[in-house]
Amino acid sequence: MIRYPALACALMICGFTTAALADPQVYTIDPGHTYPTFFVPHQGVSHWSGKFNKTSGKVWLDREHSTGKIDITIETSSINFGLPILDRMMQGVDYFDTAKYPTATYKSDTITFSNGMPVSADGQLTLKGVTKPVKLKIDHFTCKKNPMVNREVCGGDASADFDRAQFGLTKAVEGGDSTVRLVIQVEAYLGDSLPPMPPMPPGMGASAAAPPAAPPGGLPPG
Repeated sequence: MIRYPALACALMICGFTTAALADPQVYTIDPGHTYPTFFVPHQGVSHWSGKFNKTSGKVWLDREHSTGKIDITIETSSINFGLPILDRMMQGVDYFDTAKYPTATYKSDTITFSNGMPVSADGQLTLKGVTKPVKLKIDHFTCKKNPMVNREVCGGDASADFDRAQFGLTKAVEGGDSTVRLVIQVEAYLGDSLPPMPPMPPGMGASAAAPPAAPPGGLPPG
């Protein structure tokens, strides 16, 4: 007779424990506010910067248990140096070869937390069909409710250094320096999809002006 109350109590405790272990919250990347930017040495005199305009994916966070994961996709053809002729060069076979490798991905199942906030991620970057470990440092992280859409948005800044030669990007490596500095501004909304965004005020939408013409003469190699 004693076993049954004990068993019932054990089942109740188990049930409460299971309920307490909440599932990680999923956040959907906002492509309009997420830009991976990179810096590369150029001819030993400066560092050129570029970015990718099209990024998508999701981040899962369980801040109570300090776990999470990341799954991000970048459209490599969206590369943007602010110079159309250079963008076309970077899309070619000597560099990103975007026709053959239209996407790059970053995936991580290991996020490190400090005081309930993510501070780094150990993940795998896949670029030009090559996958290598890349550690992201999360330099800033904040969550708040966006009153325009009445939903929580989280965002931050992340950074990493990696060797582009390891991914087959060996063209114009100068003096053996193939280090790339990656800086990412990212924002993501709570939920499995993005909220409907309110219309932009007049004058704040995308410009309909034609892109600037390429400069005459083209660019020198590298």
